[in-house]
Amino acid sequence: MHISNLNISGYKNTKGDSKIEFNKGLNILVGENGAGKTTIINAIRHLLRENEFSYLNINEDDFYVSLDKKYSAPKIKIDLTFESLNSNEQVTFLTWCDEGFNAQLHLEANSNPNRKGYYKKEIWGGVSKSSIFEEETFECIDCIYLPPLRDAEEKLINGRKSRLAQLLKKQFGDNKETLVQNVSNFNKQITNNVDGNYNEIEFAKNNINKKLKDTLGKRLGQSVNLQFAETTFNRIVESIRMVFFPGIQQNDPDMFRDISVNSLGYNNLLYIATVFAELELLKDNNVMTVLLIEEPEAHLHPQLQVKFIKYLEELTKNLENMQVFITTHSPVLASSVDLDKLIHIVNQNESIIATALKNINLGRSKNYINRWLDITKSTLLFSKGIILVEGISEAMLVPAFAKIVLAQYNESALKHAKEVLPNSLEEAGVSVININGINFTHFMKLFSNCVESEGDKKLPVFCAGNKYFKYITGLGICPAFHW
Repeated sequence: MHISNLNISGYKNTKGDSKIEFNKGLNILVGENGAGKTTIINAIRHLLRENEFSYLNINEDDFYVSLDKKYSAPKIKIDLTFESLNSNEQVTFLTWCDEGFNAQLHLEANSNPNRKGYYKKEIWGGVSKSSIFEEETFECIDCIYLPPLRDAEEKLINGRKSRLAQLLKKQFGDNKETLVQNVSNFNKQITNNVDGNYNEIEFAKNNINKKLKDTLGKRLGQSVNLQFAETTFNRIVESIRMVFFPGIQQNDPDMFRDISVNSLGYNNLLYIATVFAELELLKDNNVMTVLLIEEPEAHLHPQLQVKFIKYLEELTKNLENMQVFITTHSPVLASSVDLDKLIHIVNQNESIIATALKNINLGRSKNYINRWLDITKSTLLFSKGIILVEGISEAMLVPAFAKIVLAQYNESALKHAKEVLPNSLEEAGVSVININGINFTHFMKLFSNCVESEGDKKLPVFCAGNKYFKYITGLGICPAFHW
């Protein structure tokens, strides 16, 4: 069972229907800022009722508004489809299923708030609103969300919102009594001053009670007792904190340090590792686990990014009931996984256009691109336009020539009251990609129909590549490009 597609309308930056197809297992959403990656993640959170950050209510800013503010979406509509349900899953999600046993979830929210100013959202399963809908079915799906600006330290320290506390609660399950009893016995030893080992605490307690009696009298006064901690299970696990050692296999408890002195990057990894440990416990308990991670590259140097994404790739292979969605701007992450895991996101014509690279007919070029799509070349997945060049000379000269040509054009445009262009390729969001040779055809198949690559699915990005390169006599190494 996995989420196969998502349809969004009227939400955030999507006016019309935007359909996004997903892979089973790992899905990496790549694209420039403002393309709609976070919109997709939040749409899934709304439908699956993600609970850790579930202050996610529909508000006025969620409804699509055109740039000229003349149009505002009358309602938000989000539809989610699960496919490949086995026989047990078909029974569990029966009230969400259509005639083909694909589970469906739908959300609608009207742009007219109620008298209290809230926007009501309706969620239902199956084809019709009027069909039977069992909300308890949500308990079979565990949706975990890691936001882009994670306060990892806050999530790891002891407290009610601690991720560590959530892990321990699931780890103990029904086996809570031994822990509670041991802590309770320790509390009683302190409270009762067993063997006179806690005289200081006893003296402090008696002094406080004496002052209460002296101040308020016998009829109005109160009395206090002192204890180490509360003895309810939740309070016990919420008081446990995490410490760290900057190395592996350290057993001396005196060597560990508080996480407040750890780096942001490693605290993020500690936080994520805690989530992964939680996923291990969930794999046999839930029908499905959905993990949503925004910008995991935050605070991680390139080697850690590669290690992290490789682990996630392996995790999704081993856990059949888990699906992972990642948004990223990192060429390191994009170049570290197979093309089939990448989904290119761009916003065009007031809609999100999502292109799964596995659906592009690359012919025999697929293996070549998988091998050669390194950190530099993978920037083509985050650009508004691409210029493919043969070598380092062109990669250096083309941006310089572009600045000269654009400056001349803009000078003329200002004189004639015409619209000016960006001053450089960088400002226009255009990347110059050095492919170190003349193998343009392999990369051009991502953007247009070439030999052995016919099909409707292409990346909706402008791309140009030079047909040949020649030297102009008398001008040294001045290249002439033909597009």
